[in-house]
Amino acid sequence: MQLIDKIGAWVLREACKAAATWPEPLTVAVNLSPAQFDAGSISTIVASALDRAGLAPHRLELEITESLLIGNSDTIMTELRTLKAMGLAIVMDDFGIGYSSLSYLWRFPFDKIKIDRSFLTGLDGSGRNAETVVKAIIALGRELNMRVTVEGIETAKQADFVREAEGDQAQGYFFGRPVPATEVAATILADFQRAKQRPAAATETDGPLRVVK
Repeated sequence: MQLIDKIGAWVLREACKAAATWPEPLTVAVNLSPAQFDAGSISTIVASALDRAGLAPHRLELEITESLLIGNSDTIMTELRTLKAMGLAIVMDDFGIGYSSLSYLWRFPFDKIKIDRSFLTGLDGSGRNAETVVKAIIALGRELNMRVTVEGIETAKQADFVREAEGDQAQGYFFGRPVPATEVAATILADFQRAKQRPAAATETDGPLRVVK
């Protein structure tokens, strides 16, 4: 097993172990690299991580990028179907920056697509063109029964746009920054308490939009 495989397996185990201590509705997302699939045992490693942590499969999301699907895509698709059959959510990350992302959406039933942060940056520059593309991707995801997360939200203006565009989830520094694993539980509790104290109309999860951290 190469170093990247060992690190990837460790990350999976630690992520599952941490998520098992969180309240039941919460899930954890882990990025997978092409190198981990090259080893040919990713489904076994994921199953072991879930079993050791006692984490239900539906609480784990595995994120991949389009680069994984370039090349020996049939083998990769078979492995992804195995993972999906285990009850995991398979997510297409950084959607929109590759050359053939659309072709993969009809070949594999992803549970969620994440719109790359570059589109949100474009809202303050190219403006309407970026807005049109984001809205189109959200509409596409809805037609394909895939949830859509918009990444890179750093301002209230961007958050308002994603809510108006009816995105399913929002993610970015506007809502929170990365924290050490030891502080995650306290952060979850603090977010829950703030949500209870806010007027109903001002909650971050108002309407169809939910915040992902």
